[in-house]
Amino acid sequence: MAGFEIRVKAARGDGGEAARAPTQDGPIQISKEDLLEDRYHRLRLIHWWDQERLRDATVVVAGAGALGNEALKNLALLGAGRLVVCDMDTIETSNLTRSVLFRQRDVGRSKVEVAVERTMDINPDVRAVAVEGDLRYALGLGVIRRADVVLSCLDNIAARVYLSRHCYRMGKPSIDAGLDHLNGDVYTFAPPEGPCYECRLKEPDRKEFRRRQSCLKLSRAESSLGKVPTAPTIAAITAGMQVQIAVRLIHGLPVPAGRRLGLYGLSDVFFDIALGVNEDCPAHGWLDCLAGREVIETPLRADRSTLDDLLAVIREHVGVEGVLSLDDDREVIVGLRCAPCSVERSVLALAGALSEDDARCAGCGEPMAPDLRSRFDGSEGLGDRTLAELGFPPLHILRGRNEATDREVLIELTGDLPLYFEAPEGA
Repeated sequence: MAGFEIRVKAARGDGGEAARAPTQDGPIQISKEDLLEDRYHRLRLIHWWDQERLRDATVVVAGAGALGNEALKNLALLGAGRLVVCDMDTIETSNLTRSVLFRQRDVGRSKVEVAVERTMDINPDVRAVAVEGDLRYALGLGVIRRADVVLSCLDNIAARVYLSRHCYRMGKPSIDAGLDHLNGDVYTFAPPEGPCYECRLKEPDRKEFRRRQSCLKLSRAESSLGKVPTAPTIAAITAGMQVQIAVRLIHGLPVPAGRRLGLYGLSDVFFDIALGVNEDCPAHGWLDCLAGREVIETPLRADRSTLDDLLAVIREHVGVEGVLSLDDDREVIVGLRCAPCSVERSVLALAGALSEDDARCAGCGEPMAPDLRSRFDGSEGLGDRTLAELGFPPLHILRGRNEATDREVLIELTGDLPLYFEAPEGA
């Protein structure tokens, strides 16, 4: 069939090629190829739908469990172009009743690797990137900076708090979801205006968060209370709400910021609750929102560049007295000491990443006190250590400061960009 005549009376929709009426008089020619449906044909029939926006979007999905599985499935079906997925766990048999992307043969494998594989199986148009590890230490701020929206599909308070702080720093909208038996809820945040995740925490939640990290800033073992039991049905509903809000946000449509939305599964009652800023919220009290600030993109890489390399770049911008400042980011343990036993041990780890058991003194059995640093000027004897060895993730953004002049600069490890995104033209 070479083609045939068709007369257009009116165009449907308010945008895109399909909505533009022909300018010439008389019939137009449409070939057979024009009539073939592509993968997204039905989605494009939604009058405001812009498949190209979804194709160009970047969505961070934190957590690859029941919620993360459902969110990734939906995002793949919709053709969201780039997904960055972070998780640190392996698949267990009990996950198989609640996780649509996992199979019996996957037990023992990394959740995030399997989730990424299956997501791209659903839709080869989607590029999904796995970040395996604790998001507190594995997910760089440069990833959040480039995200259109962040979906929190996590199952513990500590991880949610750190992800919320990442989003607050970068001024990125996030959609947090949680499950409890047959109940599910979704929290929408748009920092720095309005509430954040920490604003909604009650004192028992804050107590649990503090319990996870001792006064020595060493991590403690997880409590043995077990996981909250949930059903796959509420995971599908809740993640569906998450992704539907994310799609509207990507399209520039109104979204419910600072709200708690959800469903009581035993009574089929939906709720919508406005959230407020908590005056005692730590994030609002001491975190800086860096959105709108200039970020210096550099060829530095976490796994290859050293502390000396980073300090050299900082000093190019703020002067020879420039230092690396981690005041509102993280602290680095550069040694351990047991005062009663007069014992010292050399160690290099992030505060919170080193456990109490790993820091115990061989003599008395008590946790040793860490030597914590949140400022580096090159005098520490660590200049030849890579940024990854110091605990900085790929594509992270670090703050340089000249304390004498109060000049600051934000330095990004942009050399890590190809790990997550296509390299810029000419790179």
